[in-house]
Amino acid sequence: MRQISDIDLLLIGKTGNGKSALGNAILRRKKFVSKSSATSVTKEIDYEVSEFKGKIIKVVDGPGVGDTRLNNEGAVKLVVQSMEQAMAANPRGYHAFLLVVRFGGRFTAEDQDTIAFLKNMFGTDFVRRFCILVLTCGDNFERDAEDSGVTFDQWCGEQKGVFQELVKECEYRVVLFDNITRDEAKQETQIDDLLRVVDSLQAQGYRYTDEHFELAQAARDKAMVESKKPAIREEIFQETSLILQKLDQIRENFQREEQIPSLQQLLTRCSELIKGVKDQDQGTGALRDLEQSISSVQKSVEEAIRVQTTVAEERRRMEAKEKEIKERMDQEMQRQRQQFEEMMAQQKKNEAERREMEKELDRKRQEMEEERMKAREAREQELYAQLEKERQLFQQQSQELERVYRDARKKQDGGWLGKVVGFVRKIFGF
Repeated sequence: MRQISDIDLLLIGKTGNGKSALGNAILRRKKFVSKSSATSVTKEIDYEVSEFKGKIIKVVDGPGVGDTRLNNEGAVKLVVQSMEQAMAANPRGYHAFLLVVRFGGRFTAEDQDTIAFLKNMFGTDFVRRFCILVLTCGDNFERDAEDSGVTFDQWCGEQKGVFQELVKECEYRVVLFDNITRDEAKQETQIDDLLRVVDSLQAQGYRYTDEHFELAQAARDKAMVESKKPAIREEIFQETSLILQKLDQIRENFQREEQIPSLQQLLTRCSELIKGVKDQDQGTGALRDLEQSISSVQKSVEEAIRVQTTVAEERRRMEAKEKEIKERMDQEMQRQRQQFEEMMAQQKKNEAERREMEKELDRKRQEMEEERMKAREAREQELYAQLEKERQLFQQQSQELERVYRDARKKQDGGWLGKVVGFVRKIFGF
């Protein structure tokens, strides 16, 4: 295995895990200030070098993560600046990151957040490629091991859950360190163990350089945006709440078409909110959930506009339909009125014609009556004339008979003729 003459190490980890004390143990002298307090100690980047068995070891004490809440913009900005200083402190880059975890403590959600934050600082694969997991407080493990008889490798293999996943991600590069031991042999042994693991990394021929750090810039930008997220979320929540309140008020008077301009104003406010979130997100995707929540509100407003527009269009369509129906009804009524008037006019005309016909019938009846009377008079005159003629004829006959009678009577006395005349007189009553 190729040995290296210079070793560059960067200490990282959560505050209080013994990071500075580990640096002192590697240097074998007290250079970095270390306290048991959970408050931040490492604010400025510090580094020191030492010689160990012909190798120059440079140890850079990085900023403690978790000093304050990772969603605090000021704290995140401070850590990012410190990480940039750490990279600037060693332009050639680092052979290994020593990720410091305290033995005996429960690996909490805060520890997981710390690892996630460090990945944002250095890249998602830096743990797998460049990290060595160093467990401090090795003296505590040794006391436990005296009773259990379990070796450190066995103990690592028995771990479960998130910590075991971290061990696997480090590809089982795990070292136990007792930061407070004064046993020089023990000090050298644990440094030897550490350097062997560093050598195994170095065999791959990689250093974590500025180039790697620059590639992780997007993740650091995302972390910075994440730190602003609580304040941005509060602002978004307040504005979307006001938008939803106004939307509810508009929905209460949904039948009014004049509500559309108000809805358009709400849509504009949503668009401005989304634009503001995108500007603050800077393409990191950290605020995507906030953008989605605004988009959800925006869709509600758009749906309200769609419904309101549909209702307005339907109302206008119905009004147009009603107007059309009314016009048709008016036309039909006008037609019927005109038809009725024509019918009445025709009826009047028919009535006039009827009266004229009645007059004509009366005239003809009168004429016929007059003709009948004339004919009757003519017949009566004719009958009278005939009767008169018959009377005259009868009178003539009577006169003739009277004459014959007289003549016969004159002869009565003259024989059988007289008897005949007497018989006739007896018959006719003369």
